[in-house]
Amino acid sequence: MNTSEARRREADLQARLDLIRQQQDVIRELSTPILEIWDGIITLPIVGLLDSVRTAEVMDSLLQAVGRLRARYAILDLTGVEVVDTATASHLIGMIQALRLLGAEGVLTGIQPMIAQTIVSLGVDLTRVAVYARLRDALVHCIGQLETKKNRA
Repeated sequence: MNTSEARRREADLQARLDLIRQQQDVIRELSTPILEIWDGIITLPIVGLLDSVRTAEVMDSLLQAVGRLRARYAILDLTGVEVVDTATASHLIGMIQALRLLGAEGVLTGIQPMIAQTIVSLGVDLTRVAVYARLRDALVHCIGQLETKKNRA
């Protein structure tokens, strides 16, 4: 094999690696879509496996979206997540706290029984976090809070 052929193969391999990275970025973006569902309200429907690595990616995307969209409420919809480990549950609570630091309220919805057990086993205090069974209920809460604040102003 001569040098020019080796370079061509290396360039071909690099092009394939770049394509794989781009595809991974698209998959990551599609797996955590952040939707603005009302003025000042965003939601993040989470589906599938939620481990510590994915939770960190979700947190970064969510915090960026809250800042960019100036969202007052971020609804984390966990309906599509069956189980989380204790580290991931801890990250979720950290995400709610980080949202608060940005001036947004984190709202949890769709918590499955196994996730509820994990959160309880951690001894996490959710008294300051709005938690709803359905996304619709969480949205009603957020819209009501926005209206209340608007009427006070």
